[in-house]
Amino acid sequence: MEKVYIMSGALRDFIMDQRREAEEFSKQPGCFMGMMPHPDKTEYWSERVPTGTLKEYKRIELEETTYYMAADAMSKGYARSLDLEIMSDAELHQICDQMAYLMKHDEEVA
Repeated sequence: MEKVYIMSGALRDFIMDQRREAEEFSKQPGCFMGMMPHPDKTEYWSERVPTGTLKEYKRIELEETTYYMAADAMSKGYARSLDLEIMSDAELHQICDQMAYLMKHDEEVA
């Protein structure tokens, strides 16, 4: 029996809002904005957000943002050493703020 993927209405609305924003932005001359896959692409979304909730999606995005900011500001090795999945949202935001500070400082020095 095939497993049924159920996406929350909040996540579906979030995706559709982003898709509309991307479509409108891309209508401007010389502008392009990537678009999230349609919510009906359940194969993609069931892997990307297994629970189908907006809360999980935002958490995944926060962990990924933290990882990439740490990799950019410090190194990939440093980013990999962080136990992002066990950190609170507040701790992840704090790391993002610290990495943004480091990147800004590096930019000013360069």
